[in-house]
Amino acid sequence: MIKNVIFDADGVLLLSTQAGINSFLQAVKESSLPVPDFQEIRLIWGRRLRADILPTLARQFSWPEGGEKVVLDKYLEISRNTSFPRQEGLIEMLTFLSKKYRLGIVSNRDSESLYWRLKQQKIPTDFFVHIHAADGTSVFKPDPAVFDYFWNGPGFDPSQTLFVGDSIEHDLRAAQAHNPPLKFVAITSGLHTMGDFVKEGIRLPYILKSVVNLPGIISTL
Repeated sequence: MIKNVIFDADGVLLLSTQAGINSFLQAVKESSLPVPDFQEIRLIWGRRLRADILPTLARQFSWPEGGEKVVLDKYLEISRNTSFPRQEGLIEMLTFLSKKYRLGIVSNRDSESLYWRLKQQKIPTDFFVHIHAADGTSVFKPDPAVFDYFWNGPGFDPSQTLFVGDSIEHDLRAAQAHNPPLKFVAITSGLHTMGDFVKEGIRLPYILKSVVNLPGIISTL
């Protein structure tokens, strides 16, 4: 029986993937640096921006010294003026689930931008008993230890916990690697398609186009 539901943020609660990648590409272009294509960014999107994505691209495209900071500053400026689409029914879904389950978030975003985006989307943080961001800690997805931050409360049992994510590399792998493994529901509004998740062995009832459809299948897990 599921008692706890932990969500990824980007691509699941936040419809941010396409807009985020496009904003990043615009930032690189406006910084007059070699520009990767959308697919190249998509392959590494979901990692930590400062610690992983920027250094990877700087090496790959031989950006000059200081290029990472120029792109980061430009991206943050553009991102703050970019609004993601809102998911109709999301708040109602979270309200419903919060009355039946303990909810949490695990994200590879830094805490400042995560809380800022949740506020922009009018997602109350008091729905969640714990929110784990990637900064201020050495533990981040796909390390399954990110989930261990949730097990300090009574009844927060991994065997009774569902993780909801959109990334094979960061979300599915983390859920599978935990001991015991977490149950997993895939969302296709982010990085990967239904076909991608089917190839990974996820059954079709547990691959959803939108997280708002989650209440309909939790009781079958």
